Amino acid sequence: MTHYKLVLEYDGAAYHGWQEQPGGPVTVSGAVRDAMARLTGERPRLDAAGRTDAGAHSLGQTISFNLEGNIDPDRLAHSLNAVLPRDIAVREAAAVEPGFHARFSARRRIYRYLVENRMERGALLRDRAWHIRQPLDLGAMRAAASELLGKNDLSAFGSDPAGRNTVRELSQLRVRRLRHGLVVFDLTANAFLYGMVRRIVGFLVEVGLGRRPVAESRQLLLPGAIAVSRVAPALGLYQLAVEY
Repeated sequence: MTHYKLVLEYDGAAYHGWQEQPGGPVTVSGAVRDAMARLTGERPRLDAAGRTDAGAHSLGQTISFNLEGNIDPDRLAHSLNAVLPRDIAVREAAAVEPGFHARFSARRRIYRYLVENRMERGALLRDRAWHIRQPLDLGAMRAAASELLGKNDLSAFGSDPAGRNTVRELSQLRVRRLRHGLVVFDLTANAFLYGMVRRIVGFLVEVGLGRRPVAESRQLLLPGAIAVSRVAPALGLYQLAVEY
């Protein structure tokens, strides 16, 4: 038996998220397991660094799994890329120690969210970024973002599916504006709650539109804070990398 680590890139537009659901719609993990079955006759359990939402994308999803056979990692990557759907690709492959776990061995996760902030809709990013017509106040969003940094209970921004504690350490929350009205949110944390990135971005956009005060950031970290209701759509969410 060999323990493997793969780094995947995928366009999540056609998938119902990462996590496979018996009898449910097509998911990224289901497509990857189908490809492995075609190549090896095995459908291994895939442990992933994060369960990306339906419609969200990844440039660096890390997975770990066991195969009964001993396939050269480079050959495995090449063979999988030959049979995987065109919107999923293996970027890296390696044989790793049995103790490696894509989720529990990770130290930090990095996500990016894209907002297209201009009056007219775009063409290239129509399914890749959240289109917001009204101008966003970058200064207000940055001020609100700074209050969320550090180790805090972020239950107002997400949940833990297993019911564990909701304290997370957010080490980066950067907001910047690029050309053509593109606003980029970069977030780094030791781990993310379910829905956390999309709720943080949804809240910051409300601040940027003047609908919520900057000071509300700190209030949302207090015990008993009401959960943020504005959730950014999944199409603008990208899992960039996982660090070990």
